[in-house]
Amino acid sequence: MKEEILTLENPFYAYLFGLIQTDGHLYQNSRNRGRLSIELDKRDEELLLELQKRLPFNSSIMQRTRKTNFSDKYVSVVWSVFDKRFRDFLMENGIPCGRKSNIISKPVGKHSKADYFRGLIDGDGSLGLTANCFPYLSFITTSSEIVNEYLSFLKSITNKEKTTTQNKRDNVFNIAIYKEDAQKVARILYYENCLALPRKIQKAKDVLNWQRPTTMKKVENRKRWTEVEDKFILSNSIKDAMKKLDRTQSSIEMRLWRLKSNAQPVTD
Repeated sequence: MKEEILTLENPFYAYLFGLIQTDGHLYQNSRNRGRLSIELDKRDEELLLELQKRLPFNSSIMQRTRKTNFSDKYVSVVWSVFDKRFRDFLMENGIPCGRKSNIISKPVGKHSKADYFRGLIDGDGSLGLTANCFPYLSFITTSSEIVNEYLSFLKSITNKEKTTTQNKRDNVFNIAIYKEDAQKVARILYYENCLALPRKIQKAKDVLNWQRPTTMKKVENRKRWTEVEDKFILSNSIKDAMKKLDRTQSSIEMRLWRLKSNAQPVTD
């Protein structure tokens, strides 16, 4: 049965809203004409078919082939919804028209947070096992408001303060968590029978099935890096940083490497 009540407290619409903010585009033309489109790789067509099935408005799905930087014949699938009632609902809750990746913000009203953030992760996130075979979950965005909301969401689950800085190379924030923290958040986001990209549901299972090896020591109450400390080590010598911040040389060198290389986990 199709959904009839448009509210972001409904898990379906909360998830869809997050996905639209990352992989969608709202077009507005003259005389109240326009459309909402989501374009995904051909391998993710199953999700678009499910969205079409659940949404109580007529929509269409078409296949598109074009040349990209990575392929001469990239095949994607585009789901389009033209109904003005649905477009009005999206705009009333904060979806802007046109390019929006750096201006997106949390929904205007109450919303199902886990489902909303899962939509964002499905669009601009990644999860699974690193090359060293331990769990990770990462999210990339250019929106400082979304960063604050997401960090608050992570703290509510892990009870840990996490900070991030904008990468100067491409002006993005890359927020990554690992091991048990990644498991805790993945368990909330990708709960049983949730709506999500099938391949990311499988990655979430890989994360949740991981068990810490007996040889991997767990460090409790690890001292977290702050934005102020990051700025200090970037503009001072390691020796001065060791004295000022009361940290070891290896800790500072590792943090510098992460900051300068924008170290990221492998993607799925």
